[in-house]
Amino acid sequence: MKVGVIVANLGSPATPSRRDVHKFLADFLSDPYVVDLPTPLRQILVRGIVAPLRSGNSSKAYESIWQWDGGPLRKFTSDIANSLERATQLRTVVGMRYGEPSLKSAFDALTGCTKVILLPIYPQHADSTRTTLVHQARSLAANVNLTVVPPFYNHDRYVEILSRQIVRELHEDIEHVVLSFHSLPLRHITKADPTGKHCLTAIDCCEVESQAHETCYRHQCLWTAKAVGTRLRVPYSVAFQSRLGRLAWLEPSTAETIASMAKKGFRRIAVACPAFTVDNLETLEEIGIQAKQQFESQGGEKLQLIPCLNSEPDWIEFLSMLVRKQVEAGS
Repeated sequence: MKVGVIVANLGSPATPSRRDVHKFLADFLSDPYVVDLPTPLRQILVRGIVAPLRSGNSSKAYESIWQWDGGPLRKFTSDIANSLERATQLRTVVGMRYGEPSLKSAFDALTGCTKVILLPIYPQHADSTRTTLVHQARSLAANVNLTVVPPFYNHDRYVEILSRQIVRELHEDIEHVVLSFHSLPLRHITKADPTGKHCLTAIDCCEVESQAHETCYRHQCLWTAKAVGTRLRVPYSVAFQSRLGRLAWLEPSTAETIASMAKKGFRRIAVACPAFTVDNLETLEEIGIQAKQQFESQGGEKLQLIPCLNSEPDWIEFLSMLVRKQVEAGS
């Protein structure tokens, strides 16, 4: 049995140019798992309004963090794939849900493999990340035994590695840590609830045992945050970033939380982003530039961005273990 591995991530524009950013936004936001409106309305909204309006500012944002050829997300995802191939001795390639290298090109590169392991490097489950990725991968996996590595948000080893990374990077003068997760519209949470009656029906729904937790992004974020937070040497809070549009999204927002920190007199805070495993626009620009400027303009002295795991050796070792487990399960 010949085994191949696809390290899968969301994707990035080919370049920070407005044209490439527009194309990326149009493709990304046209996905019904991302913007869950009826197709005609979604296409009009995304391609006619949102992508044209946002591409200019987004292009400038990408330019500000485009320090590596292909951008940070592709650079770090490629580093992971290369390191994973060395660690496992299995053919390993990158496949992006949007943009290049595409999932199709990843499957093409693994021609001849009878088993393909899809490794989404998202710790938590969300339809807008994992479900759409797996759906497309299955449509491309003709005559191949495709297995998917499950979410690992609550894996003891992952929590240990993530916590150690944050503690190691944390400056000694930091007074508070904000654990900032990517936000989601609330209706994405309720749509993913297999019971149809648990998610967001009570304040403590994420703490009450339920089958819904298997696909509940909010529960999984809060679980990770609590597990990591107990290992930190300073107080922490949880927030959600990167909201888009006027729908109700997961709260509290990271921007409001950071503003509140400044108003409460905190002068030196750090922000870690546990929904991401590689640094990208949302970490390097939204937090490392925008949030930093916001905090300092409101009286804060320092906002430290904690790097993502990227290609840390322990992280690669953990991913290697997940891959080997899938290989052994099929042997």
